[in-house]
Amino acid sequence: MKSLKHGLLAASCLMFASTSALAAAPTGRANPRLMGTRAIVACDAVEKSCGVASISFPAGISGLVPYGRPDVAIATMFYPSVDDAEAVLARVDAGNTAQQAVDYVFSVDPYADYRQLAVVKLNPNGTITVGQQTGAQNAPQRCAVKGATFVVQANNQTTATVCDAMASAFQRTTGSLPQRLLTSLRAGARVGHDNNGERSGVIRVWTSENESTFYTKVLADAVVHSSRTALKDLEVEMNRYQATIAAPYASDLIPLDAETAKVVKSTLSAAGYYTGVIDGTWNDAAEAALDAFNWNTLFFLKPTVVVNGQRKIDGPLVNYLRNVDPKALILGGE
Repeated sequence: MKSLKHGLLAASCLMFASTSALAAAPTGRANPRLMGTRAIVACDAVEKSCGVASISFPAGISGLVPYGRPDVAIATMFYPSVDDAEAVLARVDAGNTAQQAVDYVFSVDPYADYRQLAVVKLNPNGTITVGQQTGAQNAPQRCAVKGATFVVQANNQTTATVCDAMASAFQRTTGSLPQRLLTSLRAGARVGHDNNGERSGVIRVWTSENESTFYTKVLADAVVHSSRTALKDLEVEMNRYQATIAAPYASDLIPLDAETAKVVKSTLSAAGYYTGVIDGTWNDAAEAALDAFNWNTLFFLKPTVVVNGQRKIDGPLVNYLRNVDPKALILGGE
């Protein structure tokens, strides 16, 4: 088995027969100490969406790890490769399953030993295929779990159990795909993390079904660079995007209980929308304040709704209000 240094210098180009794309060889200057991350790749046949959530140490993983569109999501890791990702897209478009596409790419890539590649494909008939491979020269403490609709993979971790934790959480969780991807990342953090620490992350989900696709196919987009609280920041950014840009999902509705009512009222009051008592009740004045906030701030309106006799509210919106600077919500304010 060739060494990493020899592997990086051995070839000058890579030709993928399926795409006729010429890929330059790595320069050999990439720092292997920073290679390593964990990610989950998944599709949802009901939402008609696919996405990637990943967290690692170095800034810039948002441009390295996730590739995709509403019907396919890809995570290319350890020594990431845009050419591998594009070759996978070409293969699945030609009719390959996700695993067939991954297997082909690994068979022609001279650096396959140093790759970790996960693919999930949503077919027009609603079926989903998954594929994954990890090269033999990948980092220690690597792992991978394939489910019916998702793949979890990781390398250079403090423990290889992160994959099982992330997979289990994703399968147990309800809600929209972005929220389930986030929950999976959080579950992994409870048992382990990147050996270098986790300072940067990305959650990106594409969809063809949400009402927002008239304007954009990006259902969720959150990016964090070089933060000591990267996972928390990623959660804040994703809820901010999903609450303000994406149309709501019924699966993200949560009960408007007393604690939630206080959170919403408090933020609306600080932003100048609500002037009543900040308590755990909900009344017409609170709904009017939320309505005014909706019209001034959100791309899609998210009022409270009554489901089976219980008043509910959009969960990402509540989380957004819980963490936002209220002054940033003041229309025309400085």
